[in-house]
Amino acid sequence: MTNRLCIALYAIARDEARHVERFTASIEDADHVVIADTGSSDETAHRLRERGAQVTETCIDPWRFDDARNTALALVPADVDVCISLDLDEVLQPGWRKALEATWTAGATRLRYPFVSSWNDDGTPGVTFRNNRVHARRGYRWRLPIHEILEWRGEGEEREVATEDFVVHHHPDEQKSRSSYLPLLCTAAAESPEDPRLSHYLGREYGFHQRHDEAIRELCRSLELPRNSWAPQRAEACRLIAKSCEQLGRLDEALHWAWRAVAEHPTQREPWVDLASALYHRGDYEGGYFAARRALSLATRSPDYFSEPHAWGSLPDDLAAICAWEIGLYDYARRHAVNAARLDPANERLQRNVELMAACSPDASGPHGERSRERV
Repeated sequence: MTNRLCIALYAIARDEARHVERFTASIEDADHVVIADTGSSDETAHRLRERGAQVTETCIDPWRFDDARNTALALVPADVDVCISLDLDEVLQPGWRKALEATWTAGATRLRYPFVSSWNDDGTPGVTFRNNRVHARRGYRWRLPIHEILEWRGEGEEREVATEDFVVHHHPDEQKSRSSYLPLLCTAAAESPEDPRLSHYLGREYGFHQRHDEAIRELCRSLELPRNSWAPQRAEACRLIAKSCEQLGRLDEALHWAWRAVAEHPTQREPWVDLASALYHRGDYEGGYFAARRALSLATRSPDYFSEPHAWGSLPDDLAAICAWEIGLYDYARRHAVNAARLDPANERLQRNVELMAACSPDASGPHGERSRERV
C-alpha cells in the first residue's frame, strides 16, 4: 500500500495502572488507541484517558479472553486499515510504525514479527518467537477462552507478511494471578478435545499446580492426538512428562521420557540439555558428556516459545566439563569449563572450576564436589 496506513492499537486491561505510562509512550504513533477495561479497581481507566486513549468500561461474565478481545476489537473504528493487539505489559519498540508501513502491502491481512516474551538475568532477551497479532481490520475474530487465537474468517485467502523490524517486548507482570488459567484451560480442552495445543497447555498447567499425575495423563493424551505433529511441541511434552515423573520419584520413567524428547526433536538443543542433566545426576558421565556435546553442536536457536535461555547459556558447557572430567577427558573438560565461565562471568562456582581444573593433575581429585546440583 502506498498511502499512509490508518493504524489502531486495541487492548484489554484490568488493574494495570502501573503499566500505563510505559505502554502509552510506546504507542504514540498510533492513529487510534482503544481499550476495553474489564473491571479495574485502580486508576487504569483514568490514566489511559489522560494519555488520550479511548476507554470503554465493560464486564465480561463469565470471563473468557476471546470474548474480552473481541469486545475490544469491536471498538476499533471501521475505517482503520491495520489493528495491533497488545497487552499493557507489552511495549512496541521505536520505529514500529515505519517498519509496519514498509512491510504491509496491498492485500496483506496479517503481520508476523519478533516477540520477546522473557528476559535473562543480565537484561538481554530470553525467549523470543514470531508472533502474529497485527492484522487487517476486517475478517478476524478471537477464539478460545484462554491461549486465544486470532482466526481468519474473511473472504478469500489470508495473506501474511513478515518483518524483523517491527518488535514487541513483553515485560511479564509477576503480580498477576494465574488462578483462572487452569479452569479456563479445562473449559478450552472440553470445547476442543482434539486440539493438541490446548491439551499440551492443560497438561503443562497441571504441572505448574504440582498435579503431576494429571499432568502426565494429559500430556500423554496430547501426544496421541492425530493432529499433534509439531516436533517442538511433542518434544516439550516429553520433557514435561519427564519432570513430573522426577517429582513423583519415578526416575526410570523420567529418564525414558528424556530420551523420548530427543527422539521427537533431535535437532533442538533444549531436550539434549535436559538429557545431559538427567544423566549427570544419575552418575552416567559418559552419557551426560555425549548429550552435552550433542546439545552444543546445535548452534541455531529456534524462533519459537520452546526455546529456553538456560540451554543457550553456560549450562551445556558446565555439564560437559564435569562429565568430561569424570571420564578422564581432562583437556576437553578444561575447555568446556573455560567456555562456561566466559558465558557466566558472575558465577563464582564456574570460575573456581576453571582454577581447580587448571591446578589438578589428571589423577588428582577433580571439581565434581564444586558442582551445584540445584542449578541443573
